[in-house]
Amino acid sequence: MQLALTLMPPWLILASLLGVINAAACFMLVGRHLSRVTWYALLGLFAASLGQVVASVLPVPNPLPIGDLNVLGASLAAWLVVLLARLWGL
Repeated sequence: MQLALTLMPPWLILASLLGVINAAACFMLVGRHLSRVTWYALLGLFAASLGQVVASVLPVPNPLPIGDLNVLGASLAAWLVVLLARLWGL
């Protein structure tokens, strides 16, 4: 576990945690079945990480940075992907 943490950049760990937190919040607002909360968390994890990568490449606003993490970009990506998945039936 410690080896994996040393190989991953800190922004990726923070983006993953932020994605799971946002996905859990989204599940609490629009989720249906408790058995699907894991899917929400996984989608949020990957979406926030991808949102951070996109936000670091594009010139997007960064009103609340945490180190290299763009909190706004990662959170918006997580919410967007989880809500789209919810609209498609998850």
